[in-house]
Amino acid sequence: MKYQEFLAELSETEKLVTKYILDQADSGIRIKPPVIEKGILSYVKHGGKRLRPSVLMLSCMAVGGNKEMALPAAAGVELFHTWTLVHDDIIDNDKFRRGKETVHITAEKYGENQLKLTPAAARKYGIDSAILTGDVQHGWSVSMLSDNLPNAGVRPEIALHLITLLQVNVLRTLMEGEMLDVEFGLCSDIQQLSDEQIIDMLWKKTGILYEYCGIAGALIGRNILEYDQQVLALKDFCSLCGTAFQVRDDILGLIGKESELGKPVGSDVREGKKTLLVREALTNATESQKSEILRVLGNSQATAKDIEKITMLIADLGGVEKARKIAQDYVNKALPLLDILPSSQSRDLLYDWANFMIERRY
Repeated sequence: MKYQEFLAELSETEKLVTKYILDQADSGIRIKPPVIEKGILSYVKHGGKRLRPSVLMLSCMAVGGNKEMALPAAAGVELFHTWTLVHDDIIDNDKFRRGKETVHITAEKYGENQLKLTPAAARKYGIDSAILTGDVQHGWSVSMLSDNLPNAGVRPEIALHLITLLQVNVLRTLMEGEMLDVEFGLCSDIQQLSDEQIIDMLWKKTGILYEYCGIAGALIGRNILEYDQQVLALKDFCSLCGTAFQVRDDILGLIGKESELGKPVGSDVREGKKTLLVREALTNATESQKSEILRVLGNSQATAKDIEKITMLIADLGGVEKARKIAQDYVNKALPLLDILPSSQSRDLLYDWANFMIERRY
């Protein structure tokens, strides 16, 4: 089976990171009220690909380190990523994540059924609870680095550097990307946006955290606070592949299978997301086709039949093909960067990860 070794590595990382986080939760202070405590761990317990922790640990091993030293950072990155998902699900009005209810929907139902709130009050309760849940997860992700990395043998100055990098550079860039995504969706005329503007937004939303994983893994593996050629290679490699990942995500958001993704397909069209796929389709469309796409794009009242029709039209007009080519181009730029690393199984698995990014179906 293709990517068998890489998928086995993902599975092992998923088990290691999940156990580490849950063990930390069991040994920590209980969080009240219970609705927040449940929300904090729900996405962790629901599983996931654990791609970010995996690439961090592989980057560590690719420069000669061991995964035990990198495990606290891998868990921290997963928690950091998780709080962004909790908040993102509110922004996107998503009801499902990984095939299960999103945090704000679960809390909303708790408010309505247990607290006997009105539907409007329960909805606000659900959103407020999810925001606070994400805030706690964010703080917990930082403590994984500050408390646990030095205990794993990582030099304190490296732990401090990684905390600063995460909390200043990554957080600022990620929030800018998320805000651009919101602004593009609500305000911008997609025909006035360039491919470069959209790709810049995708990198800020997704590529920056993957870039961080490459840096963190390499610095922990070397255990020296020096950005040498290998660290920089992994930084750029993960940055490029992370961007390709988000482009692929937009493709799957249009033509993927809901049963495989664990989240709604077509919601990007209903929310008016300004993706490379939509921009390419509008570029190639006739005036009547443009009108048809723009009538449905961002229309919260669009029917399932409308969404299906526009999805097929975007694909027919070259949107999917264009996005696939861009994702492939990014991976093609990334792969030669690994040549500076010594030959190892970890380096081979990073090659597999890059190609998996643009071929995955979930």
